[in-house]
Amino acid sequence: MRSPFPCAALVAATILVFPNPASAAQDPVAALSQQLQAMQNTLAEQQRMLQQQATEIRELREQLQTVAGASPKVEQLAKGANDAKLASQEAPRITMAGSRPTITSADGRNTFAPRAVVQLDVADYREDADGGATDFRRGSVGATGNRETNAARDFSDGAYFRRARFGFEGMIARDFNYRVLLELGGAGTEGPTRINDAWISYTGFAPFTIQLGAFSPPANLEDGTSVDGLLFIERSSLSEMSRAFGGADGRIGLGVRGNGTRWMSALTLTSRTVNDAEVFDSQLAAVGRAGFLVATSSDYNVHAGVNGTWVFEPADQGSGTSPRTAIRFRDRPELRVDSTRLIDTGSIDADSGYTAGIELAANWKNFYFEAQNFWFGIERPESVPFSDPSFGGYYAMASWLITGESRRYDMASAAFQGPRPFVPFTANGGIGAWELALRYSHTDLNYREGMFGTFASPEQIRGGEQNNWTLGVSWFINPTVRLMLNYMRIDVDRLNPAGPGNMQPFGPAPSTPPPGVQIGQELDVFALRSQFSF
Repeated sequence: MRSPFPCAALVAATILVFPNPASAAQDPVAALSQQLQAMQNTLAEQQRMLQQQATEIRELREQLQTVAGASPKVEQLAKGANDAKLASQEAPRITMAGSRPTITSADGRNTFAPRAVVQLDVADYREDADGGATDFRRGSVGATGNRETNAARDFSDGAYFRRARFGFEGMIARDFNYRVLLELGGAGTEGPTRINDAWISYTGFAPFTIQLGAFSPPANLEDGTSVDGLLFIERSSLSEMSRAFGGADGRIGLGVRGNGTRWMSALTLTSRTVNDAEVFDSQLAAVGRAGFLVATSSDYNVHAGVNGTWVFEPADQGSGTSPRTAIRFRDRPELRVDSTRLIDTGSIDADSGYTAGIELAANWKNFYFEAQNFWFGIERPESVPFSDPSFGGYYAMASWLITGESRRYDMASAAFQGPRPFVPFTANGGIGAWELALRYSHTDLNYREGMFGTFASPEQIRGGEQNNWTLGVSWFINPTVRLMLNYMRIDVDRLNPAGPGNMQPFGPAPSTPPPGVQIGQELDVFALRSQFSF
């Protein structure tokens, strides 16, 4: 608001009150006339200013009245805005990544997200027709009535849910992570429900994480690839035996893992799996793995790693069993629709055992390569007068993503994960991601095998050799849905393990064939998998 006595008016009044003496002396009448005119002008200016000030005062009063009358509404609006702000701070956020929703608390310290993996497998086994009494093909070593004695000559074509996992995972108070995942598939009967994961971890000692509960400890390179991103329907037999030795799904343990920008390491003390039958004393083992990103750029990544498991206390089966503490290596021919195992060492009396492996993998743009070599060994008890057996094998595989995507290297798992389609398939266009893959694996579970047609000595182990070629085609329809087609050529070379240590490994004749005959075989398999996961 303007001052009621501006400086200009004061100056004019001063001039009027104290006229110029020189001017008055020259013409008194004119000077007086000028002074009167000036005074009139000053009065007019003051009148105008008074009117302006009155107008401003009236407007100010009206504004004050308006504000005074609206103050309750203003307070209500302010309170409402403040309440809305507080409510927005307290409300959780719901986000969607692909098909997976995640609920996050307002402060970002707690999360909850559902998880699901469903895989339906269908297989057609092409083996030779059953040759009757002269057909010596056999599966796992077992007692009378062992299903695999007959199934090795007539595999079960059909379909089953390899995995049907449902659960949730998230974060608590920023430093704790958790996961609960139940498995409804994989047993051939789609049940009963089993625990696949049930663990909690603490991440406050970055870059290391402490994990406790039932989980799959890092065991090897192929084990580090998520089950929904595997190149083939199943991992190689070597990878499966390595991870099952002291790890695998639902393994109860306490582990520490850590990773940086170019390294990952993990060490886990494990016991039984949640699905194991009750024993007198559970197995105790240590599972370790280290992976390194030895070279990287925008076009390529090169991985190298090592892994190993040491079972220092095999499970104690009790005094009524023989052997009381045993270790056994066996696996299905890299498919699970039929449960028959064509390579099997049988139960070996053991004081301890180990697996060790070296890893190599690399991608260059849309090409990928992976290989591992494994060594397996068993230390017999001092009371057993035989040498300690050892086994081994390797696999190599490669893939080409026809549509140009790349397999993603994940440093937290030190493994390559499945690609994300550039353009997902929809009814309006897009073809998803297409991948061609080829794998060769060689598994040797023989130790001092001996000659054809002879009995196996108590020291010899005739677990068999398995050579597999697998050709795969995968269609990543979108980040959630995938179809896989595999063709497998399986060749098993195995002599009958019957001998003085076990004359009837498959039961009384004719279940157990003549000494040292060939009980392996060749077969072709076509398999299809459909899956969705989030």
